[in-house]
Amino acid sequence: MHLPKKYEDTRACIRSNQTFIERMIGGFDTREEDDKAVPPHLANARAWRADGRAPAGDVEKVKYVLKNLARDWSQEGEVERAQSYGMVLEELQRVLPVPDAASEENGSPPSVLVPGTGLGRLVLETARLGYRCQGNEFSYYMLLVSSFILNQTSYEHEYVIHPWVHSSCNVIADMDQLRPVPIPDILPGECGIQPGLMSMCAGDFLEVYGDASQQEQWDCVITCYFLDTAHNIIEYMETIFGVLKKGGIWINLGPLLYHWADTAEDEMSVELCLKDVEVIASKMGFRFVQKRMVPSTYTADNRIRTPSFAWDGAEHRVFAVQEHPGLSVQMALATLDKLLWKGCKASFSPTMRLVFLDPVVIEGWSMPDLG
Repeated sequence: MHLPKKYEDTRACIRSNQTFIERMIGGFDTREEDDKAVPPHLANARAWRADGRAPAGDVEKVKYVLKNLARDWSQEGEVERAQSYGMVLEELQRVLPVPDAASEENGSPPSVLVPGTGLGRLVLETARLGYRCQGNEFSYYMLLVSSFILNQTSYEHEYVIHPWVHSSCNVIADMDQLRPVPIPDILPGECGIQPGLMSMCAGDFLEVYGDASQQEQWDCVITCYFLDTAHNIIEYMETIFGVLKKGGIWINLGPLLYHWADTAEDEMSVELCLKDVEVIASKMGFRFVQKRMVPSTYTADNRIRTPSFAWDGAEHRVFAVQEHPGLSVQMALATLDKLLWKGCKASFSPTMRLVFLDPVVIEGWSMPDLG
């Protein structure tokens, strides 16, 4: 039986993952007594030991981060990045090129906002092309790991992780599940990014960019696998509309696998079909430049797909490029509400405020005074 050997190898893989995590957390240890920049809960982190088992939710987040490391920062993830980041960046360069440095009217480079940036690879690649790019992320797990990869790695393939060690479905051979994945595949500090072109902002997207200081500040917003993380997708769309300059560009790629759908927690989840999302975007004032369905995967193990017993893991994602018309948010929303209200039936709910039943279903929409 080979199982005892497999169990031993599995434990070695888990220890390897633990070594990476401890080195990462250790990178945020307090170096000097007067180092006030390190958060207290990360000070002397190497000495920290959990009291008993970690909560299941936290364990799942760690597994998710390990898979995202393979997607964003390994050679193995290059195919997935090409399917998503590559397509988005190609479109960005087409619709909003960086001015030629030799041009007399070059000015400052176009500004690009990337909410839900995860581990930061898309932000880095955007800044690498000469754009002034800011990533926004809410997850503390993602923020911690991205900070470490971006700022504290010294050379390519410095660390080895085993992101699939906990994934036991559709495995062809043990080594597929236990295989090592070296990270990072590139050294961020040697990508030639000009000072001031790349930044990260921690916080909730709606709170940070819903602020008045952020209105009409960005030439482009890129949402890549982000829209369906919202409790209310309409609020995300409102905020995107608000931060874009007149004539700005919104590039979106991703599914509508709403993260808060069917959760056990009492969480609001507004789940609209693609056609309804398109209607809302149009009524807000966005003009579709192009729209198509594309095959793409997310943190998929490329070794589990085989015709013998598995299925093609590719799912069709929505790729859309939309242009800001220069209308104000208030005007666009009022226009949408009037169009929907005319001839519509509506029911009121103390928690959802207003639910339109036809011709499109929109939950959680606030109704303006129509006069």
